[in-house]
Amino acid sequence: MIKTQAGGPSFNVELGRRDGMVSQASLVKGNLPEPDFTLSQLNAMFAKNNLNQIDMIALSGAHTLGFSHCNRFAKRLYSFSSSSPVDPSLDAEYAQQLMNACPRNVDPSIAIDMDPVTSRTFDNVYFQNLVSGKGLFTSDEVLFSDPASQPTVNDFAKNSGDFNGAFATAMRKLGRVGVKTGSQGRIRTDCTVINS
Repeated sequence: MIKTQAGGPSFNVELGRRDGMVSQASLVKGNLPEPDFTLSQLNAMFAKNNLNQIDMIALSGAHTLGFSHCNRFAKRLYSFSSSSPVDPSLDAEYAQQLMNACPRNVDPSIAIDMDPVTSRTFDNVYFQNLVSGKGLFTSDEVLFSDPASQPTVNDFAKNSGDFNGAFATAMRKLGRVGVKTGSQGRIRTDCTVINS
């Protein structure tokens, strides 16, 4: 197996999946979680695709890589509630780092890493961040703050093998969502473009 530059688990991808003939960003809305989702909303969205809570938490671990634009989490910094403008579940030092990187009325093209510690490495530090109050989105931090999901986050934070195994399992299950058969879609010769 080949180890990628970012690290993380290796797993066999099931081949032969037919892809759709259309790819539009507008079709994504309602099919991916929003940054302020509760645990119930996250579970419901994933359950529609036969993914359970452990799958959802493991797939959320993909936030160990990538970035987000400030407007996706600014509410946590400036207008969280009438009693507290800053989300109290955020680590105070991390909240200040976010405010420095994303001041009010920041240029909308500015983005920051979702994992403030190991942003270029696929690892379980994302879960350690959640335990420390350093989840970027409310939908990240709720995984630790909700007692129903906290044990899994604690396990993944302490045991990278458990996280990697759960992530690989969830990715295989995710690959089976919405499979097209017969004359629906086609198998792409190059996965980055629709066949001409």
